[in-house]
Amino acid sequence: MNVETAIAELSKHPIELSLYENASSYTQKMFDDLYGDLLKKKFPNVSIKLFSPNKDSGGQGLNQLILSGVKLDLIKVSGASFYTFLEDNGLQDDVSDLIVKYNYDLNKFHPSVLSYMRSFGTGKEIYGIPNAVAATAMFYNKDIFDRFGVPYPKDGMTWDETYELARKVTHLDGGVQYLGFQENISFLTITNQLSQSFLDPKTNKPTINQDNWKTFINNFARFHQIDGNQLLPSYNNAMWKEGRVAMAVGSSGGSWNFTYDAPFKWDMVELPYFKDAPRKGSGLQVPFHAISKTSEKRDLAFLISAYIASEPFQKEVAKLGYVPPIKIDNLSSLLGTSVPQLAGKNIKAAVPLETAAPPFPTNGYQSLIAGYVNTAYSEVATGKKDVNTALRDAEELADKKLKEAAFAGK
Repeated sequence: MNVETAIAELSKHPIELSLYENASSYTQKMFDDLYGDLLKKKFPNVSIKLFSPNKDSGGQGLNQLILSGVKLDLIKVSGASFYTFLEDNGLQDDVSDLIVKYNYDLNKFHPSVLSYMRSFGTGKEIYGIPNAVAATAMFYNKDIFDRFGVPYPKDGMTWDETYELARKVTHLDGGVQYLGFQENISFLTITNQLSQSFLDPKTNKPTINQDNWKTFINNFARFHQIDGNQLLPSYNNAMWKEGRVAMAVGSSGGSWNFTYDAPFKWDMVELPYFKDAPRKGSGLQVPFHAISKTSEKRDLAFLISAYIASEPFQKEVAKLGYVPPIKIDNLSSLLGTSVPQLAGKNIKAAVPLETAAPPFPTNGYQSLIAGYVNTAYSEVATGKKDVNTALRDAEELADKKLKEAAFAGK
């Protein structure tokens, strides 16, 4: 029985599923605009009730919902939130049996996505179905490059080449400080191209004072040693409102709406590569709908998640710029075609599926110590510490934190 037929069988009468999304900005309308309306059109008896910290969607966090007795069917997770939301609360549910029961073909997913999904548990379990891939790219302001007569960035560059471009477009001009390069380091660390972990999940020891982290930090810190290209706590305003940043590396959960009102001409290219790791792109962050252990509609929850990941559904959301987790022929001809502001943009550059760095080992403690790497980076980028001292100090703090957490039984 295929997915659509099975859903129709289970929804002969009106039925509601509950979904938790941990984003205070996320609303029922946002879910419906992207997923709910398409689901309702196909399966009119199925409705999805969204719970989130947003006041319009209950205003409760996951733990509050659990304590209040809400039996969730689906929980949206990605990366370390699998551990903090599911494993820590005993809500993870391996759906391998349902994959067999409904003859669900996992080969439709890109190998890098499937590898990511298998990275939880022992490597055999599947705890849900991916609904998208977080896109990573390097955005650039064409106006700044034109202003200083510098060629635009291109796909396939190395970080060394990017550094040289940043030097050429960092200028104080007309009383305006133009910044050559900025980055969202907290995203780049958890998706780092070197597949460097934060800890060893077997020993629960930090793996921060490592050569890979040194390479990573030195690579990005050098950009902020360019005179005039200081590290900004957040580049969003400087880039997208003031138009002062020439290149910026960041991610999109799919919606590119932060670019729509940019007061300049822009485009994007692939994330540059380390010279010693050619063609190794960003690691993946794959949001997926996990089936909750508390679900009393387990089969339907799985099937709805599977339908969201189906080709017809994913083609529709791809038109809005969301990167599908499944293989779709001629994807680049679909991406963003329903969004006028994305016309002519190199969106395929933000699809790292073929070059994705392999996932690194982790566990639920990663979220406690990832910030120490970010702090070490900031200290080096702003000249407060050298990289060896910064990483040594970060590792000591992380080790202390992990021991405290283990002692507390967290």
